[in-house]
Amino acid sequence: MLSKKLYPLILITAAFNAQAATINFDALQPFNNYDPVPAGYGSTADVAVSYSSLNLNGTTAYNDVLLWNAGYATLNSAAFAHTSGLLLSITLTAINPNQGVTLESFDVAAYPGPGNFTRNASDLRVVDGTNPTNIFVDYAPYAVPGDAPHTFTPGVTAHSIRIILGTDWDNGINNINFNVAAVPVPGAVWLFGSALVGLGLNRKTRKV
Repeated sequence: MLSKKLYPLILITAAFNAQAATINFDALQPFNNYDPVPAGYGSTADVAVSYSSLNLNGTTAYNDVLLWNAGYATLNSAAFAHTSGLLLSITLTAINPNQGVTLESFDVAAYPGPGNFTRNASDLRVVDGTNPTNIFVDYAPYAVPGDAPHTFTPGVTAHSIRIILGTDWDNGINNINFNVAAVPVPGAVWLFGSALVGLGLNRKTRKV
């Protein structure tokens, strides 16, 4: 049986035991252009991933986004909204209510490339997956490059996170990097737990 003195240390370690993952649409090749991304693609044991194409008012037009092979700058593949004029939406949600998802980075590129041009992204946001009016980062308007993908690094954490990209389907996305971990322990709890561990180790030392 584990000593009670170790419990605070175990809890603290678990709180920061992040699990990293990447959504890379290249792994789905070979596929046909305009094929939908399979439902739930990229989900892990800890994170549920969902895809949709939204109307400008935020309602769902299609429960999918589509795939394209090479052509979005130098990306080998990319995902884009079901129809031009809609918003691509990718949502990552922690399955455990006590965990949070951190969106580390993602690539956005323009079609047809590679070439020396840009496509305007009139909407490019990272928002709360359960409340899209809660905007974490707003990059729009953004001139998406056609010569090479641009990597965005929002680094935001929430129980559910949504990427929104639109409204030109000549803007695509790939290489979505994220991790999931327990909600960080508040500073006061951290100090208290550390103190308990210290006391436990100190007592053990004195008994030797």
